[in-house]
Amino acid sequence: MSMADYHRLLRVARGEEPADLVIHNGQLLNVLSRDVYPATVGICEDTIAYVTNPRCTGGRCEGKTIIDAAGMWLSPGLIDSHMHIESSHGTPARFADAVTPRGVTTVAQDPHEMANVLGIEGVAYMRRASEGLPLRVFTFVPTCVPSVPGLETAGAAFTAADVDQLLNDPNTLGLAEVMDYWGVVRQAPRITDIVKLGRERGVILTGHVRFEDDRDLNAYLAAHIESDHGYMTAQQMLDRVRLGMVMEVCCAPHRDNIPEAVALWKERGRLEGMVFVTDDVPPSDLLAEGHLDRGVRRAIALGMAPVDAVRAASLAPARRLRRYDLGAIAPGYLADILVLRDLETFDVHLTLTSGRIVARDGAMIAPSVSTHALPESVQNSVKLPPLTVDDFVLRSPAGRINAWVLTQRGRGPLERRLLDVENGIVQWEPAPDLALVAVWHRHGHNANRSFVLLAGSGLQAGALATTYAHDSHNLVVVGRNPADMALAANTLIARGGGYVAVASGEIRALAPLPIAGLLADVPIDELARAFAAYEHAARELGVAEHPISLVTSLPLPVVPRFRPTDMGLVDVDRQTFIPAFEPELEGAPSTDRGNQADRTSYQSGKSCPV
Repeated sequence: MSMADYHRLLRVARGEEPADLVIHNGQLLNVLSRDVYPATVGICEDTIAYVTNPRCTGGRCEGKTIIDAAGMWLSPGLIDSHMHIESSHGTPARFADAVTPRGVTTVAQDPHEMANVLGIEGVAYMRRASEGLPLRVFTFVPTCVPSVPGLETAGAAFTAADVDQLLNDPNTLGLAEVMDYWGVVRQAPRITDIVKLGRERGVILTGHVRFEDDRDLNAYLAAHIESDHGYMTAQQMLDRVRLGMVMEVCCAPHRDNIPEAVALWKERGRLEGMVFVTDDVPPSDLLAEGHLDRGVRRAIALGMAPVDAVRAASLAPARRLRRYDLGAIAPGYLADILVLRDLETFDVHLTLTSGRIVARDGAMIAPSVSTHALPESVQNSVKLPPLTVDDFVLRSPAGRINAWVLTQRGRGPLERRLLDVENGIVQWEPAPDLALVAVWHRHGHNANRSFVLLAGSGLQAGALATTYAHDSHNLVVVGRNPADMALAANTLIARGGGYVAVASGEIRALAPLPIAGLLADVPIDELARAFAAYEHAARELGVAEHPISLVTSLPLPVVPRFRPTDMGLVDVDRQTFIPAFEPELEGAPSTDRGNQADRTSYQSGKSCPV
C-alpha cells in the first residue's frame, strides 16, 4: 500500500505543491485503456499523483527531479505472479539485482523448494531475505510439501495447521500451486484440508494440473483453485478460459508458451484471463534471454500489440494478485514505472520502484542488500555420510533379472530389459544406451535410496548429480559406472549441494549451492558461468538435450508418467509403486541373451507384473 502522505499527495495532484519527480515527454502505455499517447507523470513520494497532458509545464507540473523521456515510452513495472526465486539459484537479493534492471518490479514467490528442504524455517528465510529490496516480493504458502505424500520423502511435511500459521504473514497472498491434483479430485485428506482452509480464509488458490479428462479439470476448478501454468495448446488455453481459469502463460525459454498465447490472442482478441509468468528461469537463461521481459519482447515479436503484451505482464497479474494499487500508470497507483528506449525490444533505460530510480541501462544504481544475516539453519543441509563405490553397485541373487527401464526421461512407457547377473552383480553397464539413476534421501529422516535404469539419456561416460531435484530435493545421481557416481555424490555431500559432472575419476564441473543445497550468495552472472560449465561438461559426456533438467526433473512424482523417488519407481497416473528390478519369472518372454529389450512395455494404467 502507498506510504505517501495523504494530504500532500492530493496537493501535488492538484498542482498546489511540486512533485518529488516528474517525467515529461514520454509515450504512455496505458494498460487500462489499451492505448498509447504522450503524457506527463508526477510522483509524490512512492505514489503517482497525476497523469496529465504533455503540455503541462510551469508551476502545476514542477518537480524536484525531472526526467526528460523524449523519444521514449513509459510502461508500468512488470509483475510476475507465479515464480520460484530458487530457480535462479541466487539469494533474493542476488535475484533482485538480476531482474530489476530488466523491468521486473514485483514478484509473487512460491518458496516450495526451500520449504521441501527446511520446512517452515525455509519459508521464513525466503521471506526475511526478501525484505528491504528494491524488488517488491509477495509470498504464496507452499501447499505440496512434499508434492505427493507417501511417494517421496522431503525435508518437511506441511499440514493444514502449518499452512494456516504461514498465512498469517501480511505479505502472504494465498496458497501456492496445488500440484497434488490427483489428491484434490480424489479428496485425499491432507491436501483436501489445505484447500478447504484456503477457501475458508478467502485467499488466492493457485494451481498446477496435468489432466486429460475434462471432468477431472472441472472437479479441480470446483475446489476454487484458479490457475494453471503448465504447457497448454491454444485450444487448451481457450478451454480453461471458458471454465473461468486464469491462464498463467509460461515465458521461460525451456517452456515457452508465448506462441500459443499469441495465436489465441490473434484468433479470439483480448482475453482477460491471460497472464505472463516465468515459473522457473535458471541463471544461464536469465542472463542470456531475460526474465518476464523476455515474454513481453517475444509476444510483441510474434505480433501481439505491445500494450496487450505489457498488460499481460503488469495489470493482469496485479489484478490476479488482488493488488489494485499496482500494474498501471495512473493516479493513486504505486510509482513502479519503466522508461523504455525501445518498445519493440523492450529495452529498459530506467526502472523506478515506489518512485525511486533503482536501475539504469541494465545495472542497479546500488547493489541490493538483505537486512538479515544468513542463518546457520539454511546451511549444511545435505545430511548424508560419505558413500562408497559399493553403494552404487546393483546386486541380485538371481541368475537374470527383469528391469523396468525409464524411457524419454520418464515421459514414455517403461521398457523391460532382461539383464544377466554375474557373481551377484547386475550387468547393466554393457548396454551403451543405459544409465543408472540413484535417488538418496538427504534430509536426515530415513535411509531411503532407490535405483532405476534410464534409456536414451545420451550419457556415455561419467556421472551427473544434483541436490536441486524437484520437489523434495533429494540427492540424484545419473551415471554410467559406480566409481564416478560415488565421486559425484561425495563431492556434493562435502560442498553442501549443487550440481557436479564427473568422468574418469575427475570433477569436470562443479556449481556449489551451499544454501539448503539450492542457492548460493553470489551474483547471477557468476552462477550462470558455473552452470554453463556444468552443461558443457554434460554435453561432452553425451547429454545433448537439457542436461540440467535430466537430473532435476526425473524424481518429480506429479509429472507423468514414471518417476524415481527416494522411495522407489512411481507410476504417476496410478500413484503407485512399480518394482524396478525383479528376478526373471518362469515363463516370461525372454531374449537370446541378457542386456536386450524384450519389446515389452509397461503403460500407465495396466497391471504391473509381480
